[in-house]
Amino acid sequence: MRIVVLGATGNVGSRFTTQATAAAHEVVAFARRPDAVPRSKGVTIVQGSAEDTAPLASAAKGADVVVVSITGKTSDGTFMQQRLPRVIDAVKQAGVTRLVLVSVFGAGDTAEKASGLAKLVYRTALGKFLHDKAAADKILQASGLEWTIVYPVNLRDTTALTEKAAVKRLDQVGKVPGLPTLPMDNAAEALLDVVTDPKTAGQRLLITTPTGWMPATGGGR
Repeated sequence: MRIVVLGATGNVGSRFTTQATAAAHEVVAFARRPDAVPRSKGVTIVQGSAEDTAPLASAAKGADVVVVSITGKTSDGTFMQQRLPRVIDAVKQAGVTRLVLVSVFGAGDTAEKASGLAKLVYRTALGKFLHDKAAADKILQASGLEWTIVYPVNLRDTTALTEKAAVKRLDQVGKVPGLPTLPMDNAAEALLDVVTDPKTAGQRLLITTPTGWMPATGGGR
């Protein structure tokens, strides 16, 4: 599979790139700082930023999917809303139909499934950041592309879990208790599973620890 990655220098994107190439996928890392992209067999590095529609469209030609794993400062309430429409335009110009967006748990209606403590954090320290993420999610859903949006819980650079992360459709999740923390390596592994599964198109998916979720009453469909 040929995968274009925006955010290949980030915490999740860099790990995703490493894991994708280890699984024999071809990765095009579209990065503002090419020198910061992990060098490995199977990675093609193209310089550019999310605002560069024409260069991104050129880099994405022939790709099976584009993965967007970029984020701004927590104080920036417009970062994704300014950039994602340009990315979507580039993806369409390239003739690519599928885009996977890494959002964050707590954005938009996902916060309704959070614990009381988490909701307090989301409303105060992360209000602008999460509003921007939620707005970008809606932009993608209205794009006409074959989209998938993933919502990782709190991420940390810690030793990977021996168990795989839980990946659940949001309509199957009733509650995310407490403040679950997931190692970034596990989040990247889960993201790769999502990206390489075409059946996830049109789905919003929670990525959390194996025990960091509770099912919705009666289950989801």
